[in-house]
Amino acid sequence: MSRAILVFIFLFFSNIVSSQSFDSIAYKYANQIDAYGIEKHLSIIASDRYEGRETGKKGQKMAMDYLIDQFKSFGIEDYSGLDYRQSFALLEQKNEGIVVQMNNKTFKLHNDFEISPSIIRDTSFSTQIVFVGNGTEEVYSNLDNKIEAVYIYIDDTTNNWNLRKAIKLAENKGVSSIFYWDKNFEEKAKKYEHYYKKARMTLKENVVFKALTIRTSEDFFNTFLEGIKYNYKKIEKKGSEKKLGSSTDFIIKINKPTEELTSENVLAYIPGLEKKEELVVLTAHYDHIGMEDTLIFNGADDDGTGTVSLIEIAESFMNAKKDGYNLKRSILIMPVSGEEKGLLGSKYYTDNPIFPLENTVANLNIDMIGRYDKNHQSDSNYIYLIGSDRLSKELHDVSEMVNSIYCNINLDYTFNEEGDPNRFYYRSDHYNFAKNNIPVIFYFSGVHEDYHKSTDTVEKIDFEKTAKVAKLVFLTAWELANREERIKLIE
Repeated sequence: MSRAILVFIFLFFSNIVSSQSFDSIAYKYANQIDAYGIEKHLSIIASDRYEGRETGKKGQKMAMDYLIDQFKSFGIEDYSGLDYRQSFALLEQKNEGIVVQMNNKTFKLHNDFEISPSIIRDTSFSTQIVFVGNGTEEVYSNLDNKIEAVYIYIDDTTNNWNLRKAIKLAENKGVSSIFYWDKNFEEKAKKYEHYYKKARMTLKENVVFKALTIRTSEDFFNTFLEGIKYNYKKIEKKGSEKKLGSSTDFIIKINKPTEELTSENVLAYIPGLEKKEELVVLTAHYDHIGMEDTLIFNGADDDGTGTVSLIEIAESFMNAKKDGYNLKRSILIMPVSGEEKGLLGSKYYTDNPIFPLENTVANLNIDMIGRYDKNHQSDSNYIYLIGSDRLSKELHDVSEMVNSIYCNINLDYTFNEEGDPNRFYYRSDHYNFAKNNIPVIFYFSGVHEDYHKSTDTVEKIDFEKTAKVAKLVFLTAWELANREERIKLIE
């Protein structure tokens, strides 16, 4: 019996060692990813000539062409006649051209109110705004007619009720315009002026015209109250019940400048042999935020570093293939665009997949890996990993194993916590894969002082660090593509 146990233990540990052994072939091609190649490619796509690579604009198209040229030069063949790209239609609207009139007074967007959703059809109509106070079910039950517009005022002392619930109920009641007073409107208007005035973009296929939500200033709210012969001080002192259901007329005119654009995900497909139908998808967004007047936002780290890492990774995979080392599973290296506009490119792909999502083993996503954040200012050997254990414990284990064998990078899981206030798990392209139950890893160095500024430039990048993380991604993809069984989801 004891001998049988010893044999079992020996075989058990032998299997562990063999499954986690050093792969000299994988290591050889990983080491072809180097700082020189990272710097060479980044110095091109993050140069002023590329005009900040804004989605749908000239610079993004230039970056797309550069990526395709590189993939072609490595010997990657076009898949299914798509010319190395997946195109998608976009709508862009400037955030201007909206006026509201009430009680003989005209209110201006950004000065007096903000409106959502960001993409709105042109329209002009007049109706009455009905005062619904806290906007509870009881209020609506006491109102006779169908209401087109309401003004919500949430009493701070109300328990188990909030603005979000009041807006949702109004939408469910068929209300088409929902106004509310934000007591911090003026402070936000000043602090986020640049953000509020930026043009907005979305996938054309996903445009749904729904209820308007209008966040207003105190002056706007007081003007409304004057129309119903009431004032804010009375509300504070006596509550709003006496004037519930009162209304005043308003006119809204929407004429937002709108442009139709196209953008592209780039497709570099490397077919496997034994399990060709299964694939590992590697992503990084190659778009950035473009220009403001003559100021260029080069996006060297965000996400130039991820983009050029994919170029280097693709070249290493193809070098291995040319030398006769074919992967079991296929690899799709897909630089995506539209991330800066709301993860649009990756969403389009997962809504309209080139390869069935059920055959996608995992998504490895790279976004900003060339700098340091304030928590690692003296540490060039770290990377944040996000999402690795959310859907597949096995993916997390593979990632840890690969790192321990080859790279020994300090893997920081701070932002993987469920309660992460930054919500990074939801803020890059891997999330659209995760929403479709595909295991993901998000590789990220954290936010630095040049994030989304014109000062995010090439000379500030640590090319050695970027190359080291790119090697980790390559080796993890190699392992996932060559395992006998695909990684399993958490049951």
